[in-house]
Amino acid sequence: MNQQAITQPKNDLSNISFQQKSTALSLIITGSATAYYIANMWPMRPIALANDIIPAGFGGLVLNTITLIILAQIVLQIVLVFGSGVAAAPTEHEKVAALKAKRNAYGVLTFGIFAAIGSVFLEELTPFCTANLAILGFALAEMVKYASLLFYARR
Repeated sequence: MNQQAITQPKNDLSNISFQQKSTALSLIITGSATAYYIANMWPMRPIALANDIIPAGFGGLVLNTITLIILAQIVLQIVLVFGSGVAAAPTEHEKVAALKAKRNAYGVLTFGIFAAIGSVFLEELTPFCTANLAILGFALAEMVKYASLLFYARR
Protein backbone atom coordinates (compact mmCIF):
# COMPACT_ATOMS: atom_id res chain seq x y z
CA MET A 1 0.00 0.00 0.00
CA ASN A 2 1.25 3.37 -0.99
CA GLN A 3 0.19 6.18 1.32
CA GLN A 4 0.54 9.74 0.25
CA ALA A 5 0.64 12.66 2.58
CA ILE A 6 -2.06 15.17 1.88
CA THR A 7 -1.11 18.69 2.79
CA GLN A 8 -3.86 21.05 3.70
CA PRO A 9 -3.47 24.74 4.31
CA LYS A 10 -3.30 25.68 7.96
CA ASN A 11 -6.15 27.67 9.43
CA ASP A 12 -4.22 28.95 12.41
CA LEU A 13 -2.95 32.40 13.34
CA SER A 14 0.34 31.91 11.48
CA ASN A 15 -1.61 31.79 8.19
CA ILE A 16 -3.20 35.21 8.75
CA SER A 17 -1.51 38.36 7.45
CA PHE A 18 -0.34 41.12 9.74
CA GLN A 19 -3.10 43.43 8.49
CA GLN A 20 -5.75 40.83 9.28
CA LYS A 21 -4.37 40.28 12.78
CA SER A 22 -4.27 44.05 13.32
CA THR A 23 -7.85 44.42 12.04
CA ALA A 24 -9.14 41.59 14.24
CA LEU A 25 -7.42 43.16 17.23
CA SER A 26 -8.96 46.56 16.43
CA LEU A 27 -12.40 44.95 16.11
CA ILE A 28 -12.03 43.32 19.53
CA ILE A 29 -10.82 46.56 21.11
CA THR A 30 -13.61 48.67 19.60
CA GLY A 31 -16.25 46.08 20.45
CA SER A 32 -15.02 45.79 24.03
CA ALA A 33 -14.85 49.56 24.50
CA THR A 34 -18.37 49.92 23.09
CA ALA A 35 -19.63 47.26 25.50
CA TYR A 36 -17.90 49.15 28.35
CA TYR A 37 -19.56 52.38 27.22
CA ILE A 38 -23.04 50.83 26.98
CA ALA A 39 -22.69 49.10 30.37
CA ASN A 40 -21.78 52.39 32.05
CA MET A 41 -24.15 54.61 30.06
CA TRP A 42 -27.28 52.46 30.54
CA PRO A 43 -27.71 53.23 34.27
CA MET A 44 -27.62 56.98 33.40
CA ARG A 45 -30.67 56.70 31.12
CA PRO A 46 -33.44 57.04 33.76
CA ILE A 47 -31.92 60.26 35.12
CA ALA A 48 -31.43 61.71 31.63
CA LEU A 49 -34.93 60.83 30.44
CA ALA A 50 -36.66 62.03 33.61
CA ASN A 51 -34.89 65.38 33.87
CA ASP A 52 -34.00 66.13 30.23
CA ILE A 53 -30.36 66.68 31.23
CA ILE A 54 -26.97 65.18 30.56
CA PRO A 55 -26.22 63.16 33.71
CA ALA A 56 -23.17 63.87 35.82
CA GLY A 57 -20.29 61.68 34.76
CA PHE A 58 -21.41 61.27 31.14
CA GLY A 59 -18.63 63.47 29.76
CA GLY A 60 -16.09 61.53 31.80
CA LEU A 61 -17.49 58.26 30.46
CA VAL A 62 -17.12 59.45 26.87
CA LEU A 63 -13.55 60.62 27.47
CA ASN A 64 -12.64 57.43 29.34
CA THR A 65 -14.01 55.29 26.50
CA ILE A 66 -12.09 57.25 23.86
CA THR A 67 -8.90 57.13 25.95
CA LEU A 68 -9.38 53.39 26.48
CA ILE A 69 -9.66 52.78 22.74
CA ILE A 70 -6.63 54.92 21.90
CA LEU A 71 -4.35 53.45 24.57
CA ALA A 72 -5.44 49.86 23.89
CA GLN A 73 -4.87 50.33 20.15
CA ILE A 74 -1.39 51.78 20.71
CA VAL A 75 -0.24 49.18 23.23
CA LEU A 76 -1.72 46.13 21.52
CA GLN A 77 -0.60 47.17 18.03
CA ILE A 78 2.96 47.62 19.37
CA VAL A 79 2.78 44.15 20.93
CA LEU A 80 1.50 42.76 17.63
CA VAL A 81 4.36 44.35 15.68
CA PHE A 82 6.94 42.94 18.11
CA GLY A 83 5.26 39.54 18.01
CA SER A 84 5.16 39.47 14.21
CA GLY A 85 8.67 40.81 13.83
CA VAL A 86 7.70 43.27 11.12
CA ALA A 87 4.66 45.18 9.97
CA ALA A 88 4.38 44.05 6.36
CA ALA A 89 2.87 46.39 3.80
CA PRO A 90 -0.68 45.54 2.76
CA THR A 91 -1.11 43.55 -0.43
CA GLU A 92 -3.11 44.84 -3.38
CA HIS A 93 -5.98 42.53 -2.39
CA GLU A 94 -5.97 43.98 1.15
CA LYS A 95 -6.00 47.53 -0.22
CA VAL A 96 -9.09 46.75 -2.31
CA ALA A 97 -10.68 45.07 0.71
CA ALA A 98 -10.01 48.22 2.77
CA LEU A 99 -11.78 50.39 0.19
CA LYS A 100 -14.83 48.11 0.20
CA ALA A 101 -14.85 48.06 4.00
CA LYS A 102 -14.71 51.86 4.17
CA ARG A 103 -17.69 52.04 1.81
CA ASN A 104 -19.71 49.84 4.18
CA ALA A 105 -18.62 51.88 7.20
CA TYR A 106 -19.55 55.20 5.57
CA GLY A 107 -23.08 53.91 4.97
CA VAL A 108 -23.46 52.97 8.63
CA LEU A 109 -21.88 56.25 9.77
CA THR A 110 -24.22 58.25 7.54
CA PHE A 111 -27.24 56.43 8.95
CA GLY A 112 -25.99 57.07 12.51
CA ILE A 113 -25.49 60.77 11.85
CA PHE A 114 -28.95 61.13 10.31
CA ALA A 115 -30.45 59.22 13.26
CA ALA A 116 -28.74 61.59 15.70
CA ILE A 117 -29.88 64.66 13.76
CA GLY A 118 -33.40 63.27 13.46
CA SER A 119 -33.58 62.63 17.19
CA VAL A 120 -33.31 66.39 17.80
CA PHE A 121 -36.78 66.82 16.29
CA LEU A 122 -38.45 64.21 18.51
CA GLU A 123 -39.68 65.72 21.77
CA GLU A 124 -39.48 62.49 23.73
CA LEU A 125 -35.75 62.14 23.03
CA THR A 126 -33.27 64.14 25.08
CA PRO A 127 -29.81 65.53 24.25
CA PHE A 128 -28.49 62.45 26.08
CA CYS A 129 -30.23 60.25 23.49
CA THR A 130 -28.82 62.34 20.63
CA ALA A 131 -25.29 62.07 22.02
CA ASN A 132 -25.66 58.32 22.44
CA LEU A 133 -26.94 57.87 18.89
CA ALA A 134 -23.94 59.78 17.55
CA ILE A 135 -21.39 57.91 19.68
CA LEU A 136 -22.89 54.49 18.99
CA GLY A 137 -23.16 55.35 15.28
CA PHE A 138 -19.42 56.06 15.19
CA ALA A 139 -18.63 52.87 17.12
CA LEU A 140 -20.88 50.71 14.94
CA ALA A 141 -19.36 52.19 11.78
CA GLU A 142 -15.86 51.30 13.01
CA MET A 143 -16.91 47.75 13.88
CA VAL A 144 -18.59 47.33 10.47
CA LYS A 145 -15.39 48.59 8.81
CA TYR A 146 -13.20 46.09 10.69
CA ALA A 147 -15.59 43.17 10.19
CA SER A 148 -15.99 44.00 6.49
CA LEU A 149 -12.24 44.27 6.08
CA LEU A 150 -11.76 40.82 7.60
CA PHE A 151 -14.53 39.41 5.40
CA TYR A 152 -13.22 40.90 2.15
CA ALA A 153 -9.57 40.15 2.91
CA ARG A 154 -10.31 36.43 3.50
CA ARG A 155 -12.28 36.02 0.25
